[in-house]
Amino acid sequence: MKPTPIKIIIAGASDFSVPTVKRLNDLDYQIVAVLTQPDRPAGRGLKQTKNPVKLLAEKMSLTVLDFKSLDGENVFETIKKLSPDLLITIAYGDLIPQKILDIPHCESINIHPSLLPLWRGASPIQSAILNGDTKTGISLIRMTSELDAGPIFATTETPIAPEENAQRLSNRLARMSAILTTNNIEDIVNKNILPDEQQHQNATYAPKITKKDAIINWSRPAPEILKKIKAFNPWPIAYTMLEQKNFRIWDAKPSKQINFTSRPGSIISNKLNEMLVTTGDEMLLLTTVQLEGRKKMPALDFLKGFAYEGKILGK
Repeated sequence: MKPTPIKIIIAGASDFSVPTVKRLNDLDYQIVAVLTQPDRPAGRGLKQTKNPVKLLAEKMSLTVLDFKSLDGENVFETIKKLSPDLLITIAYGDLIPQKILDIPHCESINIHPSLLPLWRGASPIQSAILNGDTKTGISLIRMTSELDAGPIFATTETPIAPEENAQRLSNRLARMSAILTTNNIEDIVNKNILPDEQQHQNATYAPKITKKDAIINWSRPAPEILKKIKAFNPWPIAYTMLEQKNFRIWDAKPSKQINFTSRPGSIISNKLNEMLVTTGDEMLLLTTVQLEGRKKMPALDFLKGFAYEGKILGK
């Protein structure tokens, strides 16, 4: 007799959620609904736009639930009628009320991109890079009323490469999330895995990032600035001011060259016509930049059309 398929509601909204939704569907789990965020204005025209998970769910002909709020009684009744065995959340973007977490017959689990209890909160990938962590990973946890504090069913870890920015690391972790989740679903449902409590005394927190966080202070050490540039790509992008315009730094590299005479933020070109900037201790080699009103471009190309002599970033 064929076993009854596990009935899953998966909650997600961002690109990070997509590999897990796709893998669950490809492995023929019964996704009874995809819980996601409603359409939001985006782009220059602020046109109502569907998020990546909603687009994928519709393409796969899955039931989509995109409530504006999860507090309504109709929300609870709608989800309860689906009679899910599991609720899986991954980058959903909102808190889920406890009464909804209590609906599934087996578990409500969350896929979090850090090695918990490190980096609970909204920006775990960026925080790991900003902190200079050499490794990170995925934690599969039971959802509780306290943010990212539930006991852990399974983890997987990976090194963070020095050249890796948040976008590249996020893409890798998203793929790892899909594999970790599907490798453990059966054991979680059948109670073959019991979760272990986190070491709460070791918890660190990853706050929500704002555009103000991305402002570069050139008097800080070069390694610190480089971490910010890596952590804030693809959003909000580290930036400074250049001739009273926003100047975004998409990517950079460390430089062994030292300049003790120019003030921090000074633009200097070397014999290779590379774009070097002085900082509080060393120099940074900018590789991809974008001046307000222009397209993103290699720093070498930017310098060809810009009189950089004597220019100081941050002014």
